[in-house]
Amino acid sequence: MASSTKKEETDLFDLLKDLAKNWHIMLPCLILSGILGVFVAMWIRPVYQVDALLQIESKNNKGAGMMAGLGSLFATTSPAETEIELIKSRQIIGDAVEKMHLQYNAEPTSKVNRLFHKEGRMEINQFEVPWEMLPEDDERGPWIAAAKDDSTEFKLFDHHKKLVLEGKVGVTYKFPYAGDTAVFSIYKMSAKKGQKFEITKINRLDAISAFKSAFDVKEKGKKTGVLEFTYKDIYPDRAVAVVNEIATSYLRQNVEQRNAEAQKTLEFLEKQLPDVKAQMDSSLLKYNTFRHQVGSVDINAETRIVLEKRSKLQQDLLNLQQRKQEAVRLFQPEHPTIKTLEEQEQALKRELSINYSETKKLPATQQEVLKLTNEVDMSKIMYTSMLNNIQQLKLVSAGEVGSVRIVDFAEQVTRPTKPKKKIIFCIALFLGFLFGAGIVTIKNKFSSGVKDAHFIERETGFSVYAKVPKGNPKGTKGSRPLAVVEPDDVAIESLRALRSSLEFSMDEGCRPIIGVSGLIPGVGKSFISVNLAALCAGLGKKVLLIDADLRKGRLHKEFGIKRSDGLSQHLLRKASLNEIIHSTEVENLFVMPCGNVPSNPSEILGSKHYSDMIDELEKQFDLIIIDTPPIMLVTDAALACRQASQIVMVIEYNKHSIEAIQDGMKQLLKGNAEAHASFVINKYEHGHSDGYGYKYGKY
Repeated sequence: MASSTKKEETDLFDLLKDLAKNWHIMLPCLILSGILGVFVAMWIRPVYQVDALLQIESKNNKGAGMMAGLGSLFATTSPAETEIELIKSRQIIGDAVEKMHLQYNAEPTSKVNRLFHKEGRMEINQFEVPWEMLPEDDERGPWIAAAKDDSTEFKLFDHHKKLVLEGKVGVTYKFPYAGDTAVFSIYKMSAKKGQKFEITKINRLDAISAFKSAFDVKEKGKKTGVLEFTYKDIYPDRAVAVVNEIATSYLRQNVEQRNAEAQKTLEFLEKQLPDVKAQMDSSLLKYNTFRHQVGSVDINAETRIVLEKRSKLQQDLLNLQQRKQEAVRLFQPEHPTIKTLEEQEQALKRELSINYSETKKLPATQQEVLKLTNEVDMSKIMYTSMLNNIQQLKLVSAGEVGSVRIVDFAEQVTRPTKPKKKIIFCIALFLGFLFGAGIVTIKNKFSSGVKDAHFIERETGFSVYAKVPKGNPKGTKGSRPLAVVEPDDVAIESLRALRSSLEFSMDEGCRPIIGVSGLIPGVGKSFISVNLAALCAGLGKKVLLIDADLRKGRLHKEFGIKRSDGLSQHLLRKASLNEIIHSTEVENLFVMPCGNVPSNPSEILGSKHYSDMIDELEKQFDLIIIDTPPIMLVTDAALACRQASQIVMVIEYNKHSIEAIQDGMKQLLKGNAEAHASFVINKYEHGHSDGYGYKYGKY
């Protein structure tokens, strides 16, 4: 697990390093994505969100008597989810859409004004066009309304850009069009002269659907009965008006529904009232007749107790049955509340049954008195309760009271909820980063440059003696090489490994001559040659560095020597060896510059005079290093390395294909197949997976 985590960190480090290297790709991607993010943030119109709060009141029956709390029969006791769906119904939303004229749309046409948030505003009251009177092949595009000199006058153009009307805001115009009558009216406009708007109308269902996408209702908290209305619009004042219209429309519908139910219940009770009164009168008549027949009958204490208990049980049973009916409206039959009420109902019925049994033990006269008295009492209670509820219903119907009340009306806000400009900008930068990283990844995937030293060794059969990273660019001072100025630089450490490898590969009897070349210009072969020579001189060897690039040699610049006093002059027999060999500030290091550019560089490097010169110099110096031209451009390098026992080809990291490397080495060894060849990878980039970074300081 630890090794896997370390590998992931390594891959991430290498990826970031690769992205930093390709800054010329990443930076434009980030800049362009940032500009695009700013454009998108400015292009999106500000959206304002307003909200309102409503409370759904639940009224429970807490009164006594069979008909007490009759208002609960028509009170809204449905859960909040049901109310939310009712509010989102087409009846409520459709009324708001029509009253606020949301089926009409006036879209500003200027893209520049939209970008700088200078768009005008136009609100349409009516827009009716007899489309059915137009030919079927007529394209029914939007109409155009343009503001005139001020914000109270406008011009109206049809979908063919033909002027059909000039009018003022607040006036409804009916004008002939397509053999019929068109209607147009603007009730609000705020625009500068010349600003244009596309006028369209959508059908009612599409307008309701569009409204629902910007409108939301949810319950705040759990089972609080408080509903929050939210609506989003580009105009905050219109958003406030729409939300308040929805709230008042729902409240008005709730009151109307409640009053309608109350009126129906009132009519039913008023029809039943004469029957209840007749029943009460009949019970009272029976009771009085019985007393007249038997005379005065005293109700003893035992009978009175039984009578009072029966009256109470009957009243409790009626109240319980009413509560059960209300609960059935809210819950399923298997709900615990329903089960509890049913158990209580059965218990009361059992007590009534016991009460009836106790009644049978009384004398016949007492039983009849008890029966008649109970009927009189119950009929009086029912009649009185019905009268009270009729009065309540009349008050409810007259007072227009509903089960919904508006807690907070919507108020206009000043800050938009969208767009989140900072978030959009950050997302754009992130997408730009991903896009740039994708380009870099694809570039690396399809790049033909070779990075792996083991791959080079396997494909060519020659060893890679050193992987030289970029050295300190400020290391060289004057004519002193980096190996002298910054001996601890990481590039010099790698060249020390090259020096050691070359020494170990030189057998006894081998000529101490090293040829250094590269595939193309700019790979750093001269840097390798100069610092390798300085390192070898540091071991006490007498080293001669020859600049054999007769066309574009530059070693004379490295050491501050005249170019004219160099190799080409000697090969043309214009100067002696002593005249072209120059000492340097580095002890034991001597330099032979390239000299003036001859007319035939290849011929003089391939001449016998060049071979004789190398033989003569071999007697004077312990080591000769020949810096040659790039092998892929001219054949001079192969000619200059004919006398070398060691040939070093310098290649740049991730620069050359393996085919080019193989071909270059083949060309270089044509004139000296017995030489020991090797590679140096210059400008190498160590990955984190190599086990160390190349900026590890002094070792």
